Amino acid sequence: MPTSSNLSNKVPFTTMIGFNLNKTKRHFTEVLAERFPQREAEQLMRILLEDLFGIDLKRQLMEPSLRIDELQHALLRTSVDRLLAGEPVQYVTGLAHFDGMAFRVNPSVLIPRPETEELVWKIAAQLPTDRPMRLWDIGTGSGCIAIALAKRFPLAKVTAFEVSPLALETAKGNAERLQVTLDFVLDDVLNPQSETWNEPVDLVVSNPPYIRESEKTAMEPNVLEYEPGTALFVPDEDPLLFYRQILSLAKSQLNPGGVVWFEINEALGEELLCLCKEQGFQADLWEDYAGKPRFVCATRTSGINVMVSRRPSW
Repeated sequence: MPTSSNLSNKVPFTTMIGFNLNKTKRHFTEVLAERFPQREAEQLMRILLEDLFGIDLKRQLMEPSLRIDELQHALLRTSVDRLLAGEPVQYVTGLAHFDGMAFRVNPSVLIPRPETEELVWKIAAQLPTDRPMRLWDIGTGSGCIAIALAKRFPLAKVTAFEVSPLALETAKGNAERLQVTLDFVLDDVLNPQSETWNEPVDLVVSNPPYIRESEKTAMEPNVLEYEPGTALFVPDEDPLLFYRQILSLAKSQLNPGGVVWFEINEALGEELLCLCKEQGFQADLWEDYAGKPRFVCATRTSGINVMVSRRPSW
């Protein structure tokens, strides 16, 4: 797919002849509004113009007479068709915004969610950013968590684990684009083979698969049809299998005072707290901004003191 930089570099907007941006925007918004609510259609069109062509909202409002050429108009038309077919806008543009950064995404990785952004913020708010430490991100996907934490903890040695080779390549590309140095390991946490799992670690974070197969019927078609199921779903008979394995690894490798942070299924918070206790961790359940139980923080209390609030700070 042509990128925004490729398109804008070929023909500057100020010299283009052909389509009026404002009229084009209005036309495609009307087309999108046949499937989406009006405000959502307007938002989608804003995202297309910004992420495909680099025209941010301010420029869209201040320069309505910008001209676009036939190639750009055709790309918009194709993109709108993909949205109408149900494809997520992040896959259409190839970009997802997370913690102030633009990540390349594709169907090999989950689209980063605002809840996962909250997970990064909570970790950053609870731990000192100037302390050397080892950090594992298990199931890194696009690399959004690992890269965001590496930015916030510049002294940390960050290792990102991923079972999908395509996803790992995407994460590596994002780290390179965003100028972050990470260690990447291709391995399956459920069947660990890498020697890296034997190294000591201070912080473990994971947003593992946690949606039960029986919950598929309540999900949006654009998620089911486009995002990777292996990163989403777990069997109903053992929905905590990833958490159990990660806690087992953390139990043996965490330095004293080490911390584990999880994003979780809101329906399984109490079960996960019980699992943490069984594994020898003290754990707390945290709500997201919508008031749903979304995160668990599990700590080892011996050794160095890691201050973790018992409740969200807001």
